[in-house]
Amino acid sequence: MIIKIRALSCASLLALAAPSAALALEPIQAGQTRTFDIPAQSLSGALMAYGRQAGVQLAAPSALVRERRSAAVRGALSPRAALTQLLQGSGLTFRYNGATVQIVAPASAPAAPSATTPHPAVAPQLASTQPASTQLSDILVIGAGPSAGYRVDQSATATRTNTPLRDVPQSIQIVSREVLEDQQAVRLTDALTNVSGVQLNGTGGNRGETYNIRGFVTPRYAINGFQLTSAMDRPEAFFDLANVQQVEVLKGPSSVMFGLSEPGGVINIVTRAPTADFAADVAVQVGSYDFYRTEGSLSGALNESGSLTGRLTGAVQSDAGFRDGAAISERGFAAAALRWRPDDLTQVDFTLDHVDQSQPFDRGLIADNDGHVVEAADHYLGEAWSITEARKTVAGLVAQRQVAPWLQLRATGRYSEALVQDDNAVDLQGVEDDNRTVRRRITDRREDSNDLNLRADALIDVTTGPVEHQILAGVESSRAQMDFHSGRANIGSIDMLNPVYGVTPIPVTTTNNSYVYDVEMISLFLQDQVRLSSRWKALFSLRHDAVETEEYDRLNDENTRTDDSELTFRAGLIYQPTDWASLYGSYTESFQPQSGQTIDGSPLTPERGQQFELGAKFDLLDGRLSLTTAAFEITKQDVATEDPTDPDVSILTGEQRVRGFEIDVSGELAEGWRLMGNLSLLDAEITRDNVFAVGNRLNGVPEYSGRLWTSRDFGPEFRNLTLGGGVTVVGGRQVDLDNSFEVDGYATLDATAQFDLTDRVEVSIHARNLTDEFYVEGVQGDNNLYPGSPRAFSILVRARF
Repeated sequence: MIIKIRALSCASLLALAAPSAALALEPIQAGQTRTFDIPAQSLSGALMAYGRQAGVQLAAPSALVRERRSAAVRGALSPRAALTQLLQGSGLTFRYNGATVQIVAPASAPAAPSATTPHPAVAPQLASTQPASTQLSDILVIGAGPSAGYRVDQSATATRTNTPLRDVPQSIQIVSREVLEDQQAVRLTDALTNVSGVQLNGTGGNRGETYNIRGFVTPRYAINGFQLTSAMDRPEAFFDLANVQQVEVLKGPSSVMFGLSEPGGVINIVTRAPTADFAADVAVQVGSYDFYRTEGSLSGALNESGSLTGRLTGAVQSDAGFRDGAAISERGFAAAALRWRPDDLTQVDFTLDHVDQSQPFDRGLIADNDGHVVEAADHYLGEAWSITEARKTVAGLVAQRQVAPWLQLRATGRYSEALVQDDNAVDLQGVEDDNRTVRRRITDRREDSNDLNLRADALIDVTTGPVEHQILAGVESSRAQMDFHSGRANIGSIDMLNPVYGVTPIPVTTTNNSYVYDVEMISLFLQDQVRLSSRWKALFSLRHDAVETEEYDRLNDENTRTDDSELTFRAGLIYQPTDWASLYGSYTESFQPQSGQTIDGSPLTPERGQQFELGAKFDLLDGRLSLTTAAFEITKQDVATEDPTDPDVSILTGEQRVRGFEIDVSGELAEGWRLMGNLSLLDAEITRDNVFAVGNRLNGVPEYSGRLWTSRDFGPEFRNLTLGGGVTVVGGRQVDLDNSFEVDGYATLDATAQFDLTDRVEVSIHARNLTDEFYVEGVQGDNNLYPGSPRAFSILVRARF
């Protein structure tokens, strides 16, 4: 077999950036550079990716690009050099027509446009420059910007390369910033209701959110491709959405990309990057229950050449909440991002963010001995002096260099440190025989954690005969530590039907736990994205993780150490019968070491998961609407749960299985009419166990759930008036693996109205839970039932500059 490396000399690559006299009206100046990562693919898909990454608008006759292939484009290049490289071998070229880039055949390209060349306001007007037989519907229009409306068709979450979603043999959904703004989302949970199969699991006492994805609890999420510290079983603080560009959910086991993870899936949050052009926005939001929030962002070039750009983002928030008797929630957030492009082939990104929050500690509601939940969302069962505080700082650095047209090197690092402290956190311990008196205790808890993660990888383009390979290979190292201390004491009970607060004096707690927990991991990974032909593609991934955990128990002066390793694998095959349809099948695995021990002192063995998935992805309505369907089966072994005889140790329940079907849709039905919807059907049950009955449903997992959100923009003549609304439906959920009782399902209705006050200022009004439905949003157990918000309204004023 002859292996051919696609290679041009570096001199040839740089020569692509040379200015051309025929390109007189270039929308982006030749001196500016952007980072491109566009794999070889259909030309239409590549042009769409280019339009987003370059921040320009393109137009091309569909017949001209149909059945043509693009070349791969990677590295920090000028937009002109990148487009020239992308079109190599296609037989096409491009020209500038006002503010739009037009793809043309060389024979039809005229001389440089004159100063009188019209500047079209909309891309369809470019039809006048085509032969008379060309119809408007035949013009392929590619918009500018990082995401276009509700539909995002490219992501790096699944492969660490910017890959079209139709080329990923797993279900992946993306919630864009436009969706977050249209829905006035202020919680990560608000964003994730737009994704099938994702439910709030709980908040750990109102400290940080965890989620069920495809039936399995996912205690951590990732930010820009790095998961939160593996030493914690939940996020250290709530995530603020001010700096979020989009929220992505990769379904199924993802250890080959993210290392230690649960089999249900991974949530990856992509933050806002600096822009080359000046941009600023500020928003003020006021809502029910004394909710106040201000957020803003400022971005642009920091030097004359534009090689250094930056962004500053901040938010402050105060919320009295709907839980009577609880303390006020307060949060401050700040983020900074710098991007340096010293030349066309190099890019360095630095990010820094900090959050400081003070929240009422809140375990939610508790069920009585008959399995009934008091339908009163405002009944807080803690005390006003029960507070949890958290501070967290995260710094990240990414450096990448295109050392040759076929080779990119990348080094990434992230460091975080956090302090979480609970002052007299009130836990709910059970209900007396009168079915209303709740036993309680307080816990003083302190969690001091830090995490360092380093990664180096290489991205290589290789051709073996007619087969194209995009190979990713690298090494990753991480170390996480948590210093934990807690003390407990019992306090007076409370009436769940008529809560009365003011327990005094607050008892002094007695230390019950104190330890230091360390996790160290070294990983090797290899991935091959293969283009077998114009219709067939494949993906293979392999990763080896070696994990060492150590826990020093201060109280007993004992040290427990474990060593685990695992080889995880992913394989997928994709068939694309047309440019708008993609059929796939895949197999993936997960690996998750567990902290803790059994009652006999033995360490817990790692959890392992496997998934088989079949799915289809469609780009409908000329690419305006994306639809994904998936059927899957996930099996998870060696699952740890709390030992019913001793809550400080765990038991392994054996095996759990989830079979399901999902549908997700996003995009535009027509110009200005946007849609985002999902539906999930899950059969989640215990398949092998020594304690719980085989066939019992997994707790917190509804049999069905879904959401449909739509909005309609009536255009400039009506001040861009936008009306929208959505309905969320969730089925009943079991509270424990014993299936003691089921929490009722629910349906909620939201609505919004938005309009432009001026050219730069917009106003939006949002209503949540219009029918004032009582519902339990998160189910962690019969004494951790988190109620959703009653009916609430908010108004937001946003200015953009």
